[in-house]
Parts: sequence; C-alpha cells; structure tokens
Amino acid sequence: MNEPEDKGPKSESPQEPAPSGVWLPPRLREKLDAPSSGDDFDFLRKRKSSPLGMIITVVVVVAVLAGAWIIFQNNQKKTAAAAAAKAAEERAAVVADSLARVRMADSLAAIVRADSVAFAALPRWKQRQILAEKAKKAAAASGATAGAAATTGGPGGAAAAGGAAAGGEAAPVEPETPAEAGPFGIDAGQYLDEARAGEVAATLKEKTGLAATVVTMGEGDEQSFHVVLGSYPRRAAAESKANSLLAKGLLSEASVVALTKAP
Repeated sequence: MNEPEDKGPKSESPQEPAPSGVWLPPRLREKLDAPSSGDDFDFLRKRKSSPLGMIITVVVVVAVLAGAWIIFQNNQKKTAAAAAAKAAEERAAVVADSLARVRMADSLAAIVRADSVAFAALPRWKQRQILAEKAKKAAAASGATAGAAATTGGPGGAAAAGGAAAGGEAAPVEPETPAEAGPFGIDAGQYLDEARAGEVAATLKEKTGLAATVVTMGEGDEQSFHVVLGSYPRRAAAESKANSLLAKGLLSEASVVALTKAP
C-alpha cells in the first residue's frame, strides 16, 4: 500500500473540555498551563489611566478659589458696613449737637420771655426803679472806662497823672449823687376826673388807714389827678409800704413819688 502523499502537519484534534466544563483554545490553554513569568498581564497595565485624579484636583482648585472669593466678598461687606456705621454715628453726632444748640437757644429765649413777663407784672414804680439802677450801673461802668482811658491814653492824661504823683495828691473823687429829698408818697392811681379821684381816695383811706390826698399833675390837656397815700421821709420806707399793700391786694397799682413840700 502506498502511504499518503500529503505528509503535512496533521490537524490538531480538538482538545477535550476542561474539567470545569469550559472549552478553551489550545494556545490559551497552553498559556494558562505554562508557569507564569509575571508578564502575562502586561496588556492590563497598558490601559489608559483613570481621570479620577485629575477631576479631584480640579475640584480642589475650584473649591479653594471659591473659598477665597467668598472671603474677599465678606471682607468687602464688613468694610462697607463699618464705613456706613461710622458715617451714621457722625451724622447722629451732628444732629444731636444741632438739637442741643436749638434747645439751648429755646431755653435762653424762654428765660428772656419769662424775665420780660415778670418785669411787665411789676408795678410801674418798681420797673422805673430797676431801669434807673441799670442806667446808674451803665453810667458808672462807662465813666470808669473813660477815666482809665484819660489817665493812660493821651499826653494830657499822662501829664495829669504825673502832676498828681509829683504833688502827692490823690485823684479827685466825684461826689456821690445826693439822695432824693422827701417826703415820699404812694401814687395809687391816675384819673382824668377830679371827682372820681376824690371817691377813690376816700375808699383807699378807709381800706388802708393811710392819709389819702388828690394831687393835680400836668397842665391843660395833659392835666390829671393822682391819688397819693401816706407820707414817708425815705423812699425805701414808701417802697416797702407799697409792696405790702400790693401783696395784700389793697392796691392794684402803686408807685413811689416825691411829695412837694408846703412852702
């Protein structure tokens, strides 16, 4: 018998299934059966690396930038709030100062009004007395100022001062104003009708127990009749009695006048 001419490699007969029941190709089975050298799974290492690390890095950077931006915004808000609070305090201080000045001005005006009302409520003789005292004080102050200026201001004043010093004499003192001569009475009212003045004088004489007379003052159209009570050697005594009669309500008005002495 002739041998077959085809002497090529015989086809591999299919391998029996693995004991596990899974069929594997022969080459893969050989690989699996061969001892492992550590390089069999290099193809797994050649896979692309995971982008998780890059994502985490980006998230961290974004979080840091966002935190820095939030802190910056908070600092800006705090600075603006502090500036607004300071401006509000300054405005409040200015308003309080203005209100205090207004209240002070109102208080001063109220005091002036109260003084004016109190002055108007005083009897006319008391008003004249207060005005006379103010005039005397003003005149004394102006006289003292003029005297000092005359003493030290000009050559004549200096010469006069030098002469007084050389002579050893003191500067002359102006004599005091002599006290007004009495007697004094209490003017209890002014009337245009002499008869009416006589009736009032009789009534006041009974109420006060003081002598009451009708005194004619003025001439012509300006003539009037005054009811005068009592007679006092000093003005102070007449003023004291007038205040007492006003306080008791026996008189509605009173002023101290100098009585003409009988010739």
